[in-house]
Amino acid sequence: KKRLYSATKFILYTAGGSVFLLMGVLGLALYGSNEPTLNFETLVNQSYPVVLEIIFYIGFFIAFAVKLPIIPLHTWLPDTHGEAHYSTCMLLAGILLKMGAYGLIRINMELLPHAH
Repeated sequence: KKRLYSATKFILYTAGGSVFLLMGVLGLALYGSNEPTLNFETLVNQSYPVVLEIIFYIGFFIAFAVKLPIIPLHTWLPDTHGEAHYSTCMLLAGILLKMGAYGLIRINMELLPHAH
């Protein structure tokens, strides 16, 4: 029963963070061009208003804070690691947690320099 609770909590937190990630990616891709793009070089050269950049920054920060996990969005981690199989814990610790840090550095710092 506790395993089901942990899995549900993990899915809800991850899906909730992914909604912010999706909104941020779509916002960046669709803003200010005639043709939507997800080309990183094009997006880096794109100029965004500071207010919009801050909104994108906050959205990406929430999404990556769930994956990293940063307090207070970390409550899924102890339950998930405590109830998951060893191989699942290895994947969580080895891939998912580092993906949040990579996203914060790569997207928030490089793509949105005026927001931080």
